[in-house]
Formats: sequence, structure tokens, C-alpha cells
Amino acid sequence: MREAPGSNPGRSIIRGIIMKIFKTNEDGWLCGYWNDSPVQIKYSNNRPITQEELHKHEFREYYLMIDGSLTLEINSKKQTLSKLELLMIEPEESHKIIEKSGNCVYIIIKERSYKDNKK
Repeated sequence: MREAPGSNPGRSIIRGIIMKIFKTNEDGWLCGYWNDSPVQIKYSNNRPITQEELHKHEFREYYLMIDGSLTLEINSKKQTLSKLELLMIEPEESHKIIEKSGNCVYIIIKERSYKDNKK
């Protein structure tokens, strides 16, 4: 995974609490290690499938379907997600996106964020 340039958050201080507002970069990533977030979050709005290789992580990864459907390969089995379904991929489960249908809008949440987190 490459660095996510230009993702500096806006900052606000309300009653002594520092809040950060993140904006998506050109790849759809909102936050992660590159802008000091402990989690990595991506918004995908009907983007074409990039050639994703089968990979795994040392942490959980979540896929939240907003609209359309998404099919993933997880440990050699196909799993299709539909609107308003949430999929949790456990640590060390091999996975990749293989198909998108309809107006495919989803959010990916990685519970940890650091450079080169795919195995």
C-alpha cells in the first residue's frame, strides 16, 4: 500500500478536546497511519476493482455495505455482502475483493493502521 498524500485532518478544539476531521484522498482513504489515526478507514463509491491480491492482516477488517453488493473471497470461499450488511474478517483470514454489483458503495475499517500491513 502506498502512502496517502494530502490527507491532513482539520483540527478543532472544543472544551479542551482536540477533534480531527479527515477528508478522503484520491484513493478513498480517510484516515490511517499517514495522518496519525490508529485505525484505517476507506470510503469506496463505485470505484472500479483494482487487481487485488489475496492477502491477510494481523488484525480484524470490516466491510460495511451502504449500497449495491460486494463479493469477496475469504479462505477460498465466496461471500457476498448486500446493502446494510457488515462483514468482519478475522486476523490471518486470507481475503480479496472479487466482484462488485449495482451502485457499489461500502466502507472498509481496519482496526489497526501501520505501513505495509498486508501479508
